[in-house]
Amino acid sequence: MGPNVPEEQSLRGRVSLSATRRIVLSRDGFELAVAIRGAEMQSFIGPDGHEYLWQAGPVWPRHAPILFPAICRHPGDVLRIDNREYPLGHHGFARDLDFEVTDQGPDHLTLTLNDSPCTSRHYPFPFRLDVSYRLTKSGVLVEFRVHNPGPRTAPFGIGSHPAFKWPLDPAAAAEEHTVLFERPEPGNIRRTHDNLLLPEVFRNPSLASGQLKLGPEHFIEGAIILEALRSSALQYRSPSGRSIRLRWSGFTDLALWSPPKGRFLCIEPWRGLPAPRDWSGDEGSRPDLEHLSPKETRSYGYRIDIETP
Repeated sequence: MGPNVPEEQSLRGRVSLSATRRIVLSRDGFELAVAIRGAEMQSFIGPDGHEYLWQAGPVWPRHAPILFPAICRHPGDVLRIDNREYPLGHHGFARDLDFEVTDQGPDHLTLTLNDSPCTSRHYPFPFRLDVSYRLTKSGVLVEFRVHNPGPRTAPFGIGSHPAFKWPLDPAAAAEEHTVLFERPEPGNIRRTHDNLLLPEVFRNPSLASGQLKLGPEHFIEGAIILEALRSSALQYRSPSGRSIRLRWSGFTDLALWSPPKGRFLCIEPWRGLPAPRDWSGDEGSRPDLEHLSPKETRSYGYRIDIETP
């Protein structure tokens, strides 16, 4: 979510957002560019020649980072495991490390990140994270697979943070766009302060009806976090009919976020939440996180389908 949290101190100097080696996939007029660093989508162009992803900038220098093994922050930027403390910064470390290409074709790509001495200083569990992209006739499929090769259960959060252009059509006003959920969402809305989860629970009548008319006023207090989603799909729609449909599986929560003057809307499927503001316990005791048993693999995915007028 916000760019105001310091990066991982011990990873600084090892990583650089300017390292932009990219692999470009194409099919049926779609073109997807994915960076080796962070396995991050950086461009997604439709058959109409329209760019659908935010192209980074001073307001927020990312496009669609992957959040692993944490979402947002922990108090003091410290992860606690078995009475030991590990420094872990905003959204974990996957977004800032180089992945290995483990499968590639004209319209598909798999990138892999394994644990290393570097990651173990921040997250003391072995893991394998595979990120796959596959273009379709209408968009792209995105899949995350997390494998635990270790001898003990590994807790983690995982999420995706794609930033879509807002407005979708340059000629349209931002306030003329709508997010339509597959089902009504009358459940809890959560907020963060300094990217830590606040205890208060909120409601939004529009979301309870399954429809949110977009406007900057929704994001004055930061991201809108929906926990325990009923829906598994939504449509982000412009007044002209140009729209993005997202459908997800394996994720339990969703965030919507846009910073002041950002001209983009992040639609973020999550498995796990930011750590509570007053959290001081062991990561293994958090009920919102995924807890992956030894030798187990779990998958999380979403698809982006583009509709044009």
